Amino acid sequence: WAWKKVHTYRPYIEEVKGLPNTESSKKVKKNKGNQKPGAATAVLKVLAYLAPRHTEVLQGLATLQLSNSSNSVSYSILRDDCIKKMLTSSDTQLRNIIKELSDHNIMGSEKDDQGIEQMFIPSTIPLQDILDWKLNQPTI
Repeated sequence: WAWKKVHTYRPYIEEVKGLPNTESSKKVKKNKGNQKPGAATAVLKVLAYLAPRHTEVLQGLATLQLSNSSNSVSYSILRDDCIKKMLTSSDTQLRNIIKELSDHNIMGSEKDDQGIEQMFIPSTIPLQDILDWKLNQPTI
């Protein structure tokens, strides 16, 4: 029995074809303001291919972000919420989920003035669309 990891290095066309060219960069934008409908469609397509646990963590962040007036949530609050809802059982597991969501530009993080890590969903993605998304929903 032999196992080899083989990468195709093919681009994620389905994810990014709805995004404007400026959104395909590695930097995630947090700015409030204009929400682009193409970005929301692309995010919903990505959610269809992610593991359900990833989507549940993202929906948890969206809920916390809507209830918080600062549009970002500290990592410790997100971690406690995920543990309370039994979405993750360890810090490492949550970090891996966050890393994958960040790779898809669906979630971002930054440190505030006190050095506390803040998690957020970029403003280009409507939070209500993420909350309304269901696993068995057909992709757009």
